[in-house]
Amino acid sequence: MHDSKLERLITLLDEAEQLAGQFTGGYSDHFFSAEEFHSALKESINKLKAGDIEQLNNLWLWFAPTYDWDDFIHQEGENLANAIHPLLTELRKSLNIS
Repeated sequence: MHDSKLERLITLLDEAEQLAGQFTGGYSDHFFSAEEFHSALKESINKLKAGDIEQLNNLWLWFAPTYDWDDFIHQEGENLANAIHPLLTELRKSLNIS
């Protein structure tokens, strides 16, 4: 069960990473620019793909409503965030990550 949800999450995160790479400037609570956020997102996704499930915590926070993703990507990424965040929540719960 975890594997299919994780695979779906990674597919969505890859889409998110591509979209995030199109933005510049701005700021959020955790990042000084869209470029810095994009770099951290890419690194976190790569670590997750390598098996570091603790990355789910960072990603969960970044994709939470009104947090980093929304600060940089705005409405263009709303549908992606609405798909990613609940999946992250489910995975964190089922894998006992907090």
